[in-house]
Amino acid sequence: MKLLLIFTYNRSVDKLHNSGKLIREIALYEKLLEKGISVSFLTFGDKKDLNYAKKLKKIDVIPAKEFISSRNSRFTMIKSLFIPIKYRKIIRNVEIIKTNQLNGSWVTWLAKILYRKKLIVRSGFEWLKFYILENQVKGKRNFKKYWIRFFWRYFIELISYKLADKIILTNPMDIEFVKKMFRFKKKSKKFELFYNYIDVDEFKPINIEKKDKNIIYIGRFHQQKNLFNLILALKDLEDFELDFIGKGKYKNSLLEKAEKIHVKLNLLGIFPNNEIPEILNQYQIFILPSYYEGNPKVLLEAMSCGLACIGTNVYGIKNIIKHKENGYLCETNANSINNAIKKLYDDKELRNNIGTHARKFVLRNCSLKSIVEKEFALYNSLLKKK
Repeated sequence: MKLLLIFTYNRSVDKLHNSGKLIREIALYEKLLEKGISVSFLTFGDKKDLNYAKKLKKIDVIPAKEFISSRNSRFTMIKSLFIPIKYRKIIRNVEIIKTNQLNGSWVTWLAKILYRKKLIVRSGFEWLKFYILENQVKGKRNFKKYWIRFFWRYFIELISYKLADKIILTNPMDIEFVKKMFRFKKKSKKFELFYNYIDVDEFKPINIEKKDKNIIYIGRFHQQKNLFNLILALKDLEDFELDFIGKGKYKNSLLEKAEKIHVKLNLLGIFPNNEIPEILNQYQIFILPSYYEGNPKVLLEAMSCGLACIGTNVYGIKNIIKHKENGYLCETNANSINNAIKKLYDDKELRNNIGTHARKFVLRNCSLKSIVEKEFALYNSLLKKK
């Protein structure tokens, strides 16, 4: 069985490596290799992607950047339409084509139509829904630009979903959104719910000394993540510290905000994903204060390590966290975040119970082993193999 994964537009193996996410993102495909599936990655990177052959083991990499490269970004996108023709020998030789996200999925349309391959459209977060939520947070500052981009995403997704033989989404709320937005029948058999996978043998509780009043956040420094309200929430919490792992354009603004209101903020940088389990286990509380999410891997990783996790009561988080059972929900404002931190810190029994149930949730729904089995069964069903 031969699988071709087409990367998100403008994404590459090199970028995954530099963000510290490469090991995490290829784990599923390494396991599929063990099951006898031949895996190839078609990326939008350059020859640097070929330097990761040892880390990718037997996964073949086809970097397409040099073929489509142009000084004009629009012309680059137009040239990407010819990828299925340029790499026709490779595509003809595979049985299943899979998207990594919806952005760039136009490459898969032509590949499916020209060569009649099975197509799996997979989206870690629903691209159009994310765009709607993003603009609800920051406001439609340019009405015309908003609707142009809205309909562009709608058009891409409409064709992708309709052409797909199977659609994998990581959030049950995303499935309901897609069915309604693109007029699928409620009982359509195209849809599969696969949570983002977690290597539960790596992300597990470790009996090491915990930091007392340090709270960990991992992710981008982006408006979506609501980090300014998180900093404000610690204003009157004496001796508490915030530890951030990540990067983003708001780095300096976050430091200035913390210094202004006398909150201790430690920016720790970024780490390879295989170092994150030991780091997480140094903390008692993890927090994700976002305005919206898809199916956040960092939250699932923290839950898998048995941390008591605080998440905001928003799209993409509230469908994972059951309040006071496997996590603690709060609102996006600083006062609500503040109350959640105090409640969890003061109640050790609640923290421990939440951490135990969080681990059980991930084992039941998100383990790498279970997702590999579901993917493998899906491929076999598409190709009508036993």
